[in-house]
Amino acid sequence: MTRGLLHAAALLALAGGAAAQVDTTARDTTARRDTTARRDTTARPDTAPAYLPVFAAPRPEGPLPRGTRYSFTTDSFALSNVQTLSDLLAHIPGVYVARGGIYGQAEIVLYGGRGPAGLDVFWDGVPYLPLGRDSLYLDPARISLAPLERVDVVVLPATLRVYLVTARQRSTATASQVRIATGQVSTANYRGAYERRWRSGLGLSLVADYNNNDGIVGSSSTAFNSVDLWLKAEYLPSPRVGVSYQIASSSWKRSPSDVAGLTDHFDQKRRDGMFRLFVAARDDGLGPRLELTFATTTAAGDSAVPGRSLSQGALALGTAWGHGALHVAFRSQDENRPWQVAGSAAWIPIRPLTLAADARHARYGGSRDGGRLHLAAGLALPFGLSAHGDVVWANDLQAPALATDTVQRTRDVSGALRWDLHRASIEVGLARRDSFAPVGHPVGLKPLDSLGPTQTTRYLTVHGALEPLPGLYLAGWYFDPYITGGNDFEPPYHARVSATFYSKFWRVYRSGIFALRGEIAMESWSRGTAGLDTAGNVLMLPGATFLETNIEVQVAGVTIFWLQRNMNGMRASYVPGLDYPRRFQFYGVRWLFTN
Repeated sequence: MTRGLLHAAALLALAGGAAAQVDTTARDTTARRDTTARRDTTARPDTAPAYLPVFAAPRPEGPLPRGTRYSFTTDSFALSNVQTLSDLLAHIPGVYVARGGIYGQAEIVLYGGRGPAGLDVFWDGVPYLPLGRDSLYLDPARISLAPLERVDVVVLPATLRVYLVTARQRSTATASQVRIATGQVSTANYRGAYERRWRSGLGLSLVADYNNNDGIVGSSSTAFNSVDLWLKAEYLPSPRVGVSYQIASSSWKRSPSDVAGLTDHFDQKRRDGMFRLFVAARDDGLGPRLELTFATTTAAGDSAVPGRSLSQGALALGTAWGHGALHVAFRSQDENRPWQVAGSAAWIPIRPLTLAADARHARYGGSRDGGRLHLAAGLALPFGLSAHGDVVWANDLQAPALATDTVQRTRDVSGALRWDLHRASIEVGLARRDSFAPVGHPVGLKPLDSLGPTQTTRYLTVHGALEPLPGLYLAGWYFDPYITGGNDFEPPYHARVSATFYSKFWRVYRSGIFALRGEIAMESWSRGTAGLDTAGNVLMLPGATFLETNIEVQVAGVTIFWLQRNMNGMRASYVPGLDYPRRFQFYGVRWLFTN
């Protein structure tokens, strides 16, 4: 204490002496400032990219049994044979894509023998409903992949649930993309994208996609033109709150065929708008979360049918924790679907076991009601083995827009055993689907008037992947209904296999700037049926084998690609009466910039 007092006294003495002296160093403040002095330029603003919060991906929450979900990212779109969403779904075992011809024609995805009920599509969590001339069947090929960053597909015994997630820019570094492609019959594709986020949380994304071809004279592959635009503005000041609004506009025109009875004239415009708001309790995605969504859809421009609009609103409340999630949503739609209540749950009670369930009850127009319940379980076993199973009870409509549609009661069951190794995986599954009577027919497939009823059927499914050598990948699936002749568009011995070589040649290009990918794929099936024609006669689906190749070279942000379909020159088609060209080529280049 004495030493501290001495120090304080010394400081006071120095201060007093300084106050008594005359300040001879005082500067003349009236003197003009030296303008030749250089400023300190070492202090610069932080220009390093920052990573900002984004909306949670609108897909099934919580853990799901292994093997029940397929996830496709933007790399799956770019480095693959995929041109449309239908091409992407063709990688799912048991999916049959009924192609009316080359790009621009109808590509109806048929699965499970359920007609329009076999496919549920969600755009950022909102049901993407068919609207326009065909209000029953959705044509996935008319849904642009350009704005998407990922696609998740949950496989049920007789239904595919497809969740489309639009681009979510995380970095403040501006990103842009340009794609130019061409091919036979004056095929042209021009695509541009721009994405920007500011540190304040504001974000802006814009995508434009133009496609055109002149068609093939005398065939079902007629001239086609489409323009897709997508704009999204968002504001997320923190991970706990955010708001966004997006507009997706699609206009396309398909010319009629020279030969009567193959392809009709289409001229359709569709515009979707969506407002989303979320409030969360935590920054890490766990805990309670409230979401509000309002969407509108307008279809116009088709002289064959009057324009139509519908709106959808949804209020969802969910919570998530380390080993599970709960989610409840109330949704109001158009007059054909006044309201519905849906809920889902997922839980890992003990480490090897995964449980999941979802249910829905809906009110339809005409005082009709429907519901469904789905239960799933997965069990992890030793040595990389796992098992999973699903059961679905439904007492529901398949086409609420059709006033004459009535509920059908079904129970579908599936199970599979899976083996995952370091360089290989294989899954063998069995399924049983109840009988079902699909309604209507896809308008874009003119020779097809209706689908016949599906019998109670058992199925075998096998799919797997193998990497025998570094950079060489083999993959494929096999689907076989245990019924003579199969069901409509479910031919026996349906399979798809592919061999892919992919390498970045690290020993030569150590920066990773170069990549080469080559793929050859084959899809094959035996003789089956393809519905009924306008006279009520059964359309026979001949057996066929189609080969395709895809070669891509990537240098930094530039990718050069070349795709050839039906390279084996098969004189066959995917739909009886609608031909498919031989050795059709499509090639181009993509540029990806980050500024």
